[in-house]
Amino acid sequence: MTEFPHVLAAPPDSLPPGTELLRGQFRVESFLNAGGFGITYLARNSLERRVVLKECYPSSMCCRADHEVRARTRSQQVEFDTVVRLFVEEARRLAKLDHPNIVGVHDVFEDNSTAYMALDYVEGRDLLDVIEAEPTRLGPPEIRKITRRLLDAVIHVHDLDILHRDISPDNVLLDRNNEPILIDFGAARDTARRASRVLSALQVVKDGYSPQEFYLAGSPQSPAGDLYSLGATLHHLLTGEAPANSHMRLAALAEQRPDPYVPLKGRMPGYDDRFLLAIDRALNVFAKDRVQTARQWRDMIDETTTGAASAPLMGETEVAARIQRLVEDTNAVVKVEQERAEKERQEREALETQEREALEQKRIRLKQQAMREAEEAAQAVAAARVGALPEEATTCDPANHSETLCEHKGGTARPRLFGRIWRGFRRQGETDQVGQMEGYGA
Repeated sequence: MTEFPHVLAAPPDSLPPGTELLRGQFRVESFLNAGGFGITYLARNSLERRVVLKECYPSSMCCRADHEVRARTRSQQVEFDTVVRLFVEEARRLAKLDHPNIVGVHDVFEDNSTAYMALDYVEGRDLLDVIEAEPTRLGPPEIRKITRRLLDAVIHVHDLDILHRDISPDNVLLDRNNEPILIDFGAARDTARRASRVLSALQVVKDGYSPQEFYLAGSPQSPAGDLYSLGATLHHLLTGEAPANSHMRLAALAEQRPDPYVPLKGRMPGYDDRFLLAIDRALNVFAKDRVQTARQWRDMIDETTTGAASAPLMGETEVAARIQRLVEDTNAVVKVEQERAEKERQEREALETQEREALEQKRIRLKQQAMREAEEAAQAVAAARVGALPEEATTCDPANHSETLCEHKGGTARPRLFGRIWRGFRRQGETDQVGQMEGYGA
């Protein structure tokens, strides 16, 4: 995907250089990056071409033994298998994208008990690094061209009914010709997070770039969310900083305070108002008030299109009404999530109670059985001491075979007697040990 100017230390659970995958089809060269959902490597394929490999490695639920990846606990194995399956499915969906401004996914495979995605290697730097290290590299003509290219790429993505979900400066690469390449789709991470309770706590949002609906679990998402993130990326490119966090802006409007976002229109020399207004509209807090499609945005900045940028602003009454609806929707979603969490907690407690009761019943049964055998053994010892059981000439009783102490006339009772005594004492000891192992006292 790119050359990383800042060398990151490889985590101890990453694959070492020289590791071969898919029976030698790929060879890891170096570690590139890692996150809560996976690890990225620079590698070479069988044709000695550089590629980028993304490994499905949700570190909160898995670990590595040698090269094999496995769930940390047996209870997490099903969730881990589900995450791997979703990773493969999402990679196959992304492989359908064929656009010069979108990184290509040309292979997906399973190895080491997990999954991998092979992507094109793009030699260049990401926008975030360009903004910080080369602030004068891009002027108005280059930024207008980059905007148009990215809009074309987003149109292609949305036409295939896919959302990127993580457009940001560090996910846009610039090659040597300043051609932007959109990388690192966040949809796969979001799908995995929704499918796993372990991963649900991991953030799949970026402050400053994610719209407010991305922060709400279960909230509807649309192409307008990607356009908000693209607008925030361009805002950072133009001003040198990301806009105010969307949830902070929402809170300000809910409290009837001014929106902390400062519109770009009229304050950026070198850009016409049509271009800046399109970014401002994409960055509206409410999804319904944003630019709805990338095509509409492209038309707004097209010099041959007229009238597309003259949308009226909302009045205070409409803003208040939309805030109220959003608050109601948010409360409804929160209530559903709370009810689901409470139901899961009750089911978990009921299961734990059943398991404890079953273990206690098992312990009681074993204890009682051991006590019976010990009592029988004690009685046998007492009988032997008073001479009730002779050593010789004891015969078997066919009617009560289980109570006999020897098996044939002339046999000795003492060896069989001692065997029963030993088994009784041993059973009692094992029962006490089981009780201690399960957390019970004797």
